[in-house]
Amino acid sequence: MKSYSGKIFGAVLGYLFGRFDGAIIGFLIGVFLDEYVLSGSPERQHANQQRDTWYNVEGDFHMSLLALSAAVMQSDGVTTRSELDYVKAFLVKQFGVEKTKEDLLVLREMLKRRVPLDKVCLSLRHGMAYQGRLQVLHYLFGVALADGTLDNNERQLLNRIAILLGITPIDLRSIGAMFSKGGSINSDVAYEILGINKDATDEEVKKAYRRMALESHPDKVTHLGEDIRKDAEEKFKKIQQAYEDIKSRRGFS
Repeated sequence: MKSYSGKIFGAVLGYLFGRFDGAIIGFLIGVFLDEYVLSGSPERQHANQQRDTWYNVEGDFHMSLLALSAAVMQSDGVTTRSELDYVKAFLVKQFGVEKTKEDLLVLREMLKRRVPLDKVCLSLRHGMAYQGRLQVLHYLFGVALADGTLDNNERQLLNRIAILLGITPIDLRSIGAMFSKGGSINSDVAYEILGINKDATDEEVKKAYRRMALESHPDKVTHLGEDIRKDAEEKFKKIQQAYEDIKSRRGFS
C-alpha cells in the first residue's frame, strides 16, 4: 500500500508556518518525498528491474539466454506449448523453480517485442568462450525443434544467430545434424556431425573427431551451470557415436 506520510508531514509543516499556501507547498514537497522513498523500496526496485530487463541484456548471460529463446519462439509466428515447456524445463534445472517463475514473466514480456538480436549475440560473442557459444546454439536448436518441426524461418534465424555468435559453418552443420532425423545416428548423419564429407580420408576422419571432441568437451562449460553441462554431455556422446559409426563401417582403429 502506498504511504502518504510524506504528504501529511509536508502539509503540517506548511500549516505551522501559518499560511494556507505554505500547507499546499508543503503537501507537494511531501509528494516528492514519498515518491523518492518509494523509488528505493524493494517493491519499486523489482518493478523497475522487470521493466528495464529488456534493455539491459548486454553482458548478462541469463537475460541473453531468455532473449534468444524468445527470438526462436517468435520466428515461426507461433509460440507453442511444447516450446514453452522445453524452455521452462531447462530453466528449472538450471536455475530452480522460484527463479524460473520470475524468468517466465520476463520471457512473456520479451515475446511481445522484437528481440535486438545483433546486440544480444554480439554481447555473448565478446563475453563468452567459443565452447559456451556452441552450447547456446545447441540449446536453441532444441527450442526450435521442441514442437517436432524446424521450418524455414526457424532455420534461417538459427543460421543468423550462428553467424552473429561467431560459430563456424562446420560447427553449425554439425549441430544441425545432431537434431536431424529424430537425433538418430546413421552413416550420412555421422559425417555431418563430424563436419566432413563421405570422401574424407581415414586420417581426416580422425582429425575431425579429435577437433570436435576437444572443442565440445563438457568440462569446458561447467561454469555455465549443471544443465548446460548435461546438454554438452549429450552433444559429446553424439560426436563419439558418429565417430564409432564411421570407424565400424570403414574398419579402422
